[in-house]
Amino acid sequence: MTRAPRIRHTHPAIVTNPPLSLGLIWRLLLLGCHIFLGVLIAAVVGMFFFKNVAWHAPIIRWWLRRLCSVLNLDIHIQGDPCNDSRALWISNHVSWMDIPVLGSIRSLNFLSKAEVAKWPLIGSLARAAGTLFIQRGSGDAERVKDQIVDEIESNRRVLFFPEGTTTDGFAVNRFFAKLFAAGVETDCWIQPMLISYRHEQGLHPLAPFIGEDAFGPHLLNMLSGERITVDVLFLAAERPEGRNTHELAKHFETIMGASLKSLHGCELPPSREGAVSVSAG
Repeated sequence: MTRAPRIRHTHPAIVTNPPLSLGLIWRLLLLGCHIFLGVLIAAVVGMFFFKNVAWHAPIIRWWLRRLCSVLNLDIHIQGDPCNDSRALWISNHVSWMDIPVLGSIRSLNFLSKAEVAKWPLIGSLARAAGTLFIQRGSGDAERVKDQIVDEIESNRRVLFFPEGTTTDGFAVNRFFAKLFAAGVETDCWIQPMLISYRHEQGLHPLAPFIGEDAFGPHLLNMLSGERITVDVLFLAAERPEGRNTHELAKHFETIMGASLKSLHGCELPPSREGAVSVSAG
């Protein structure tokens, strides 16, 4: 049966920077110091402790937790994550902030687009955290699948975003099936989770990093605005149980889509029309 086309919601990009305030300047200083600390950690971890679970994972997780605090994120966890270290984790994708949020909860190896590896500082930090990189649209999925299998068989968790892109957080996009092959091949637990950025009026309109958003203005809005509530919902982990990649993708797309609506409880997608960042003082 052919699926009905998905309705996509579009929002204007964040194109203006918030005015400087003492609160924003202070948070920029905190962020700069924390990134500098991260570079030092990445150098030490890469030199001495890379892939050493006893040292590497807790240090990276602590750094990510602290980064979330600097970014004005208040994380609330619902449900119980799978404790098996040999697992494939999947999540909806809303923002670049998803990675520090989810990485602060459990030690994870992330799958990211290849361009991130070339970003100044961020690329080094991502590599130190054990990130795997994929070149979208280049037939790279098979190679990356093999890397994910190697990580899982080495008793490590790997997280990827099956939508392949970010959304406004209101609904999930269609899931790509190819990388579910790692779960089929290893017969590991697949842990679905959902992430939602909220404020008092519902879904936060400025938290999603979508469309033509530029990183600089988006970061400044997060640092200068009100504290953002981040709900992370863990659904029941499942094994493939004989299902192929397309069956797994459709199954998790369905249950995660329904659960996301229950999580945020919004009837309409967030609109950026008239949305402004609230000064942190």
